[in-house]
Amino acid sequence: MMPRTPVPRLAGMSTDIDPSAERTLPEWLSGRYVDDFANVGILSCPAEAPLEEVAWLMADNRVHALVVEGDDRNPPVISDSDLIAAVGSGHFDELSARDVAGTEAVSISRSDTLERATQLLTEHSVTHLVVRDDRWQPVGILSTLDVAKAISGR
Repeated sequence: MMPRTPVPRLAGMSTDIDPSAERTLPEWLSGRYVDDFANVGILSCPAEAPLEEVAWLMADNRVHALVVEGDDRNPPVISDSDLIAAVGSGHFDELSARDVAGTEAVSISRSDTLERATQLLTEHSVTHLVVRDDRWQPVGILSTLDVAKAISGR
């Protein structure tokens, strides 16, 4: 075990040490659950939705990704990055949500830890996880921004 470096204290600051402050980030994440930080509800768009409509839905709802509706049990997700790539292709006005939904839909249980969520986000190189309940029905989204917010508040 490495010796602890003393933390400088400001005058009047309590010298009581918060036990959670001594935990490493992975330890802290392993004690926090997806359900406490995920956004409840799933925003979606029809597979044939024009990209301008998809962009409007994202902007109006201030989200970075939508689930693309379809018959799939694990439908794809279209992200703001997918939209930007479509703009760069020069065919934005000709494409639909289905055409550009390139983001793999990776799911996580609402009872999983944030540590597991960060592992999935990293392993799959995605920025959003579909949160599922005990019956594996989609109930929300956990984004990298949600994880950053959780970390910033620790």
